[in-house]
Amino acid sequence: MNNLVLHPLTSQQLDGYTAEPTQVVILAGSAGSGKLSMAHQLAETILQLPAGKLIDYPYSLIVSLPADKKQIAIEAVRELAQFLTLKVPLAMTYNRAVIIHDAHLLSIEAQNALLKTLEEPPAGTILILTVDYEQALLPTIRSRAQTITIKRPLAADLKSYFIEQNYDKELINRAYTISGGLPGLMSALLNEAAHPLLLATEKARLLLSQTSYQRLLAVDELAKQAAFLRDMLFILQQMSHVSLQTATGAVAQKWQQVMASSYQAAEDLNNSAQAKLVLTNLMLSL
Repeated sequence: MNNLVLHPLTSQQLDGYTAEPTQVVILAGSAGSGKLSMAHQLAETILQLPAGKLIDYPYSLIVSLPADKKQIAIEAVRELAQFLTLKVPLAMTYNRAVIIHDAHLLSIEAQNALLKTLEEPPAGTILILTVDYEQALLPTIRSRAQTITIKRPLAADLKSYFIEQNYDKELINRAYTISGGLPGLMSALLNEAAHPLLLATEKARLLLSQTSYQRLLAVDELAKQAAFLRDMLFILQQMSHVSLQTATGAVAQKWQQVMASSYQAAEDLNNSAQAKLVLTNLMLSL
């Protein structure tokens, strides 16, 4: 696909899908993996649109999380269903596209409502759902869709791509470490000098260099900064992914512990655990 750096297996899956598309497809991959860009290019390819023109195509709809909400509500799915009742005056095999970005944020009510559409999607319509993790979707939704897993691109391919775009090699290496090799996030880091994840990276590196006692002293302050805390946990996860590509022995065991602890902390926070307790456990396990 044009202008995207893809793992060879991901590229193979996407090519196979465009050759024989099904009406419902799930793009599953980590936040920052570039799923939304892939969804746009996938829709443009199938609808035979020029690159970048999906946004202007009158028979396309992008559903995403409102800025002031934590979930995509059932009303958005009802509007989607209404959109699909409109006739498309174009004689093509596929002439309409719907993208639901971050579909893992659909409420259970919204997912149940969406299921009715997925059971009998209108002819000529493709529905593309992007998700950070498939398991957030109801099994009944997953069973009615083809899933393409977005793997992280090979490090050499990713770095070569940004070198060809004339980015500084040192900045590329820094962005790669912070992003964990996620191309969408890496691009954002290279294009935003004050990206919020840069500060979270400094804090993550500091914590890893400290003693358990020093880390515990930071618990009260970090517990008050929910967004920053989640950014920091994300950075610890990505640093682990990158480091484990080359680490061996005791160093590899250490990074495995960092990865497991940071993922567990993020999961506990998502389950509404108390931030201070989550942080205390994290600081003792790093």
